[in-house]
Amino acid sequence: MKDKSGHQPSRASTVNPGMNHPGFMVLLILLVLLSAVLPAASAEDRDTVIRADVLEYLKSQHLYHLRGNVLIKRGDATLRADSVDYYEDTGLAKASGNVRFEDRDSIMEGEHLTLNIDTKKGTITNAHILFKKDNYHVSAEKIQRTGEKDFLLKNTTFTTCDAPLPEWCFTSKEAEIHVGDRLRARDVRFRIKGVPTLYSPVIWAPINNKRKTGFLFPEVGFRSDKGFQWRQPFYIVLSENMDTTLYLDAYTRRGVGEGIEYRYIGRDLGEGQWWLYHLRDNKLKTDFFELTARHTLFNPDSLSGFLDINLVNKKDFFTEYSHRVEKRTNRFLESTGEIYRPLKNGRIYLLGRFWQELEDGKTTGDVAQKIPELGLRLYPKRVGPAYLSLSASYSYFYSENLQRVNRFDLYPKIYHTTGDAIQLSQSLGLRETAYSITHSDSYPATVTRESFDYSVTLHSRLLKNYGPVLHVVEPEIGYRFIPQTEELPLLDGTELFDRISILEAGIRNYIYIKGEEVLSLKLSEAYDFHKEDRPFGNIRLEVSLFRPFPLKIDTSYDPDSGDFEQINYSTSLRLFDIGFYISQRYSKRDDILSYTGGVGIPITKKLSIKSGIWYNAKGEGLQDFVVNAVYSSQCWGLTLTYNKRPDDYSLFLILELKGLGSIKVRGI
Repeated sequence: MKDKSGHQPSRASTVNPGMNHPGFMVLLILLVLLSAVLPAASAEDRDTVIRADVLEYLKSQHLYHLRGNVLIKRGDATLRADSVDYYEDTGLAKASGNVRFEDRDSIMEGEHLTLNIDTKKGTITNAHILFKKDNYHVSAEKIQRTGEKDFLLKNTTFTTCDAPLPEWCFTSKEAEIHVGDRLRARDVRFRIKGVPTLYSPVIWAPINNKRKTGFLFPEVGFRSDKGFQWRQPFYIVLSENMDTTLYLDAYTRRGVGEGIEYRYIGRDLGEGQWWLYHLRDNKLKTDFFELTARHTLFNPDSLSGFLDINLVNKKDFFTEYSHRVEKRTNRFLESTGEIYRPLKNGRIYLLGRFWQELEDGKTTGDVAQKIPELGLRLYPKRVGPAYLSLSASYSYFYSENLQRVNRFDLYPKIYHTTGDAIQLSQSLGLRETAYSITHSDSYPATVTRESFDYSVTLHSRLLKNYGPVLHVVEPEIGYRFIPQTEELPLLDGTELFDRISILEAGIRNYIYIKGEEVLSLKLSEAYDFHKEDRPFGNIRLEVSLFRPFPLKIDTSYDPDSGDFEQINYSTSLRLFDIGFYISQRYSKRDDILSYTGGVGIPITKKLSIKSGIWYNAKGEGLQDFVVNAVYSSQCWGLTLTYNKRPDDYSLFLILELKGLGSIKVRGI
């Protein structure tokens, strides 16, 4: 074996030169001294390392004959083979037997290779290439490398599967690859376990490609009320930090829709995503429009902000076209935006909020819109033995059909805590709010409210160890008082600051095992001094269990009526790798009783089934039922979803060829 850096001795040799020769020691000392005074070699003067069992050098031809466990390493390229003829002046290598050539992007293996290690141009026969980034496996009878990132292939097969007999692959007579761009092939057959199933005269796929303008996989399907559906996306790279996707939707029984999605990331202006969609529904003879926008800008010491827009032009857009339960059941669409500047101990902000009414029979014109609010927040700051905070704001509320209000609100507050084993905490807030009201017959043109709130709390913390178990008990009793104020229009939470005289007592319990929390429990009840006939409030129990399975309970019991006013719980459990979850929401006041639940069953390591249900027990029955079958292997996956709703059902199919993308079929 021999290591080589730079030029070799001029005589032909099959053995190592004697490194204990005096001349060699003199030469080594001279090289060390020269390296200290001569400039470093440039990037082009890359060292070449050569190793082989047998090495022969022909000086006249600048040729190395290398036999047995050959390794040639130059820059990021490494060549291994049983035998290699290497021309050091040109970088040309002719290799045979267990050939393996590797660089930063790929690994090539084959029987015979002729390659220039510097330019990486050459030919390899009976070859296999692995493109590292996306795990592309490409085999071919002959591969010609025409550049560092360019390949021409003959009688080729490509896949992302690692198995010798891939679960899927494409075969073609001719193909070309440009790494970082695409693979393009002609006369293509798609095979499953080696069996031809589909044919295409041409195919295109990304290879180690971050972003590339072009068509994406379509989404196709069928729904009984909308007919055949086709969605074709087209992706456009605008720059390194911006891109957009265009969408064309076709519903054979409804009409045509167009959408555009725009994404960007800016160093100084923040990042965001905008979506604009239009659909002409010929059956309903309606044009639907949807606009959503998300933008965030964060600077820890300077101007920051966010924008969140959600708008539709027709209330029934989501009930007609959305697959998401939460969108179909929304009462409002909320749009908000805020610009703020952090201060040393607070923040100043400008806020806007708009609510769009989605319930039938009600209009957005009856909703008070906050456009805008200018405010100042000073966080609690220690001043002597106490802490001081301040909240100040100006808000304008606009309503098309109701009153329009200018509101000024000033709310300073002082806090104080003392004690050790038993802590006494007090706070006193002074609040003045002024209103200027127009377009109203119910309220005077100007209204002011001067008020205050006082709260006091006694809190203690008791601990007891039982070996590895720690039990913590925290009893607490508190009182809060706000005097009665003027009757005001309800605009937001500020107007709820009114007439409170409540004493509340509670006790918290925590269980820790070896320092890890496994249970928390709180029991509390309030006494309202303003309710002389029924002063005792509901008894509330809140439980959070973390081990051996998660469980949350939130109940409220009315001791006067003997009824539960609220029972909410959620839990999940795993038995023999089968997962379950169930939750209930019950409110007597709001006449709500609903259940959600589901199960996840792993059939095999690759196949699993999951289901979920939402049931309204107040007469509306089944609201949503979903079953998912998911198959996932090393190089492909399949998801089949069945969704049943009160008025229709749908099937959603996703076929993913990993490394290529997904084919989606929805709404069947």
